[in-house]
Amino acid sequence: MAVQGSRDPDFFVEGDVYCDTCRAGFQANATTMIQGAQVRLECRHFMSASGTVERSAEGMTDAAGHYRIELVDNRGAEEVCAVALLSSPDPECHETEVGRDRAPVTLVQDAGLATMVRRANPLGFLKTRPLPICGDLLKSYALGTAPSY
Repeated sequence: MAVQGSRDPDFFVEGDVYCDTCRAGFQANATTMIQGAQVRLECRHFMSASGTVERSAEGMTDAAGHYRIELVDNRGAEEVCAVALLSSPDPECHETEVGRDRAPVTLVQDAGLATMVRRANPLGFLKTRPLPICGDLLKSYALGTAPSY
């Protein structure tokens, strides 16, 4: 809890943006990271019936597909936040898919973590056409075979 007249510490939200080159729905061996993808951290009040974004901050991925966004003057438990994909610089990998286009992030100080850095799940754009190697690659994962327990 902040002392009157002071502000809560800032949070840093980090994550990665990739290109799903096989349109598999997950990161595979053929997945590539996207440099220059834009993302936005969006925060809403947890009691908001309208879901209106009250605060946001944007970031861009580096050469490794990694972003780091600073959220200044954290408001903690009053907010529900998520990182969302905005755009990809790759015209062959710019399609979004619900479920992989945003990742929730918990920004509370008393979560048992010693750092103010929080990691969001990876976000992915879909390649327009899967790479030619994808059929064999996905077969190698034996996705159609149910494990026996």
